[in-house]
Amino acid sequence: MDQLELRKKGVLPVIDVAGHCFTVDVRLNELRNVDFPWKKLNLDEMVTGPDGRHYLFFFDVKNMCILHSSPDLVAVPDHVVLVKIPDEMGLDPVGLARNYGLGDEYFLKMHPFDPVPSAQITPLENSGLLEFVAENRKRIRESHFG
Repeated sequence: MDQLELRKKGVLPVIDVAGHCFTVDVRLNELRNVDFPWKKLNLDEMVTGPDGRHYLFFFDVKNMCILHSSPDLVAVPDHVVLVKIPDEMGLDPVGLARNYGLGDEYFLKMHPFDPVPSAQITPLENSGLLEFVAENRKRIRESHFG
């Protein structure tokens, strides 16, 4: 039985994110770690990429969680990478169709089912986060010392 038929029978897709396997559950809007199901990556906490068809997020590989950048972030934890994953249509077009009460085949003509969706990993050095953190440190230092 191929992966699309398994998906139609209820088997959820799995995506590898920096060496960790996550179950794609578009109904709950999350990626759930296969080995540690309480470790979840909420799609709402990710940023939509410039093309509108991908999500971007910083991923703490060691703790298996999303790192949120903020103006208060002045140090980057070790083991963080920038991750780019497909949006819901690319992750699970069958599940997305079911969310909208449509037939399993509805989105498949526009976006064929990918049995192994992939995550693209960008090292921090190429992500812009290091410069962002340096700017935060500078801003905070200047606000404290004039």
